[in-house]
Amino acid sequence: MAFVLGMSFMANAQTMSKKSPEQRAAHITKALTKRLSLSEEQASKVNALFLAQATRMDSLKSAAPADKESWHLAAKSIRLATKKQVFAVLTDEQKTKFAAWEKKHKMKHPERKAPKDAVEG
Repeated sequence: MAFVLGMSFMANAQTMSKKSPEQRAAHITKALTKRLSLSEEQASKVNALFLAQATRMDSLKSAAPADKESWHLAAKSIRLATKKQVFAVLTDEQKTKFAAWEKKHKMKHPERKAPKDAVEG
């Protein structure tokens, strides 16, 4: 899952992109609800935030920016803004749980952060 708020909860990018923004938001909300024990109110707010993110990402994908780097920067900006908003909804305990899970997830997939040369050679 990819919700580095692009994040470590976007599971398989190809599968997820075939789903509607509503389906993607519901999927991420369900995972966070289970992992962080979100209340109904928190789940509702988080779902709205991820729905907005999914909609913005779809718009970004269809806009086709001039180059890959600018597209990646725009996508990262969207994910980080959503992450900040999600964190505002969480309790301190939930933030700690999420940060620990995210750190563990990043350690499992170092190739996602490593430069291409480092992975190949």
